[in-house]
Amino acid sequence: MQRASTLRATIKDRRRASAFSMGVLCLLLGRLAASDTGPLPTAGSPADRAADFEQMWREVNEHYVYLGDKAAAWADVRTRYAAQVGQARTLDEWTSVLASALSELADFHIEVDPRPSEDWRPVPTCAMVWAQWHDGIALIAGVQPGGNAAKAGVQPGDVIMEINGRDVVSIMPAGASLALRNHLLMQQLAGRRSSDVTLRLMSPQRDVRLITLSADCAVDRAPLPVSVSRTRNGYGVIRFNNSLGDSATVPAFDQALDSLKDTPALIIDLRDTPSGGNSSVALGILGRFIQKRAPYQMHRIPHYGLPDVERVWLEEASPRGPFTYKKPLVILADHWTGSMGEGIAVGFDALKRAIVVGTSMGRLNGSVEDVALDRTHVSVHIPEEQIYHVNGVPRHEWDPPILVDLVATRGQVDPEMAAAERVLAAHPVAISDH
Repeated sequence: MQRASTLRATIKDRRRASAFSMGVLCLLLGRLAASDTGPLPTAGSPADRAADFEQMWREVNEHYVYLGDKAAAWADVRTRYAAQVGQARTLDEWTSVLASALSELADFHIEVDPRPSEDWRPVPTCAMVWAQWHDGIALIAGVQPGGNAAKAGVQPGDVIMEINGRDVVSIMPAGASLALRNHLLMQQLAGRRSSDVTLRLMSPQRDVRLITLSADCAVDRAPLPVSVSRTRNGYGVIRFNNSLGDSATVPAFDQALDSLKDTPALIIDLRDTPSGGNSSVALGILGRFIQKRAPYQMHRIPHYGLPDVERVWLEEASPRGPFTYKKPLVILADHWTGSMGEGIAVGFDALKRAIVVGTSMGRLNGSVEDVALDRTHVSVHIPEEQIYHVNGVPRHEWDPPILVDLVATRGQVDPEMAAAERVLAAHPVAISDH
C-alpha cells in the first residue's frame, strides 16, 4: 500500500493545522506520549457512529480521487446505510457497516482498520489466482506461486465454472461494466476472511474438477526481505519477498546488490510484492541505478482545496549508495506486483533505466491516506492522490512494455523469467557512461 503525501494545503490540512497553534513542543510531546497506545477503536454510541459515518462519507466525497462516475451512487449511501449504522452494537458490526459501504466503490486499495471478521480478503495480497472475463468466460490468467491454488495444481488457462456452488455468470449483476465484473470476480475468488473458497474448474482439455482453497493468505516465501540467486546464464536475480514496507529491506538490498556486482546483468523480481510498501524503500532501490536526480512518478490531486484547482507534481529519485549499478537491468512484474511495487516498476521505466517484463500488475489505485474517524477511532484507508507514470499514463493502467501471456505459455517453467533472460540477451539497457 502506498501512502499519500502529507504535504497538502487542502481544507482538511488546514483543519489539522489549527492544532499546531497550541505549540510545536506540546504537540510533539503529546504525540510521543500517545504513540504507543492511542485510542482503541470502539463501536461507540449511535450518535458516535452516525457522526463517524458522516465523516467517512464526506472524506470520500471530497477527497477520494477516483470517485468520478461513482459519485451518483455514493450520494445516497448515507440514507441507505442509516439503519445499519444505528443497529451496529459491536466493533465488528460497526466496521462491517463501514466496509460494506466502502465496497460499493469497487476499489481494492480502500480498507477499514480493524478489518471486520467477515470482510473480503485483500486483493492482490490474498488472491491465490488472478482471473478476468474474456469472451464471456472467467479465465484464470495467473496463479500466485507458493499459494494454495498453485499447490492444488491450478494453472493459467483454467476456466472458472462455479464459485462456492454458484454459477460464476449468475454472480455478476446484470448490466455491470467489464471493469466492475472483473473486480467482483476477483473479490469472490479471494473470498471472505472466515470462509474457504470452492471452485469448479475446467482445463483447456475440458477436464472438470472441484478444488477448495483454504481461508488464509498463506504463501510459501523466504523469511528474508530479499532472496538472491544467479541464473544459468550468470545473470543476477534479486527477488523481494513482499517486503517493500520493511525498513530492513533497503540494507538487505544493498548487500544483495554488492554480492552481484560482478554479474553481466541483473533481474529485479517484483512479482511477490502484493502488499505494497512505502516510498523510502522505493527511493532506496531506485537510487542505486541512477547517476543524477530524476523524476520517477507523477502525483495529482484533482480538487486541491477548490473544485477547479488541481495540484500536480513530479517525485524524483536521487542517487545513493557506495556505487551505481550501470549494467543491463530487467524488472519482472505481474499481477502480484501491488501499489509501491507498481510504482517501482513504473519508476524504472520512467527513468529509462530498465526494461519491464511480465503481465499486467495489481492495478491498485493511487496513494492512500489513513483517516482516523474522530469518535470511534476506526481508520479508513482511501486513495487521495492519483499516481501516474511521468508520461501521463495512470499507474494502475500501465502495463510492462514486454508482456508475457501466461495462458499461452501454460505448463512452461517460469516463462516470465525466461522472457527476461531473452530480453537481456537481445536488448540490453545499460546506464550511460556520461
